[in-house]
Amino acid sequence: MLASMRFNIWFSILLLMPILQLSGFDEWLASQIYHVYGDWHWQQSWLLETVVHKGGRLLMIAVVLLMLLTTVVSYWRGWGNNISRLTGGYVCIATLTSIIAVSLLKRLTTLPCPWDLAKFGGDQGPVYLYDVFSSKLDIGHCFPSGHASGGFALFSLYFAARILFPKYQGDNKLNLWFLPGLCLGLVFGLAQQLRGAHFISHDIASALVCWTVCALIYKLFFARTIQLAYMPNALPVGS
Repeated sequence: MLASMRFNIWFSILLLMPILQLSGFDEWLASQIYHVYGDWHWQQSWLLETVVHKGGRLLMIAVVLLMLLTTVVSYWRGWGNNISRLTGGYVCIATLTSIIAVSLLKRLTTLPCPWDLAKFGGDQGPVYLYDVFSSKLDIGHCFPSGHASGGFALFSLYFAARILFPKYQGDNKLNLWFLPGLCLGLVFGLAQQLRGAHFISHDIASALVCWTVCALIYKLFFARTIQLAYMPNALPVGS
């Protein structure tokens, strides 16, 4: 039931992304920010550019390096048990893979940033989701939101908690581990929207990619553990 509910939420958010863009809400929201000063006033803001953007990037590099170091040392020194060490490895791989997946998509998609559009001081026309991979258009280097993915990639912590704290399965306490990734992703995403770097649908796409990657790697890492958790009487194949 919980799995079905999570899928329904995921699918609803997936549908929300084209609705926001094709309805014009994306551009309307960006225009509300742009027309406050008639330009992207906060594009070079010390708080948004230096602290949240550049500082946020350094923060995520430090977090990932700390994750990697902790996981390597845990295997080297034999800290914890096999499950806890495997979970540490999962967090590292899922977090990095999520960020890389978004970065690769940015190199393949054609959607422009708000500040690239003619109506917002740029020199390009709008591009919509149905042309997101069009070979006739230039690469936009903007979709999904790269900076927000640094935060959303920490959705891996939620899946790690499902393994480390099995007694809380079905308990709302597990959802607290969803908050670090969600909050950091929203802060990074909002900062980039205010700077004119992304539309809100770009951030939603980034969150969906990160959630999907983390969920798939979770299934690959812990398939047997998940089976035993939900079917404790299941026997190994061939027994």
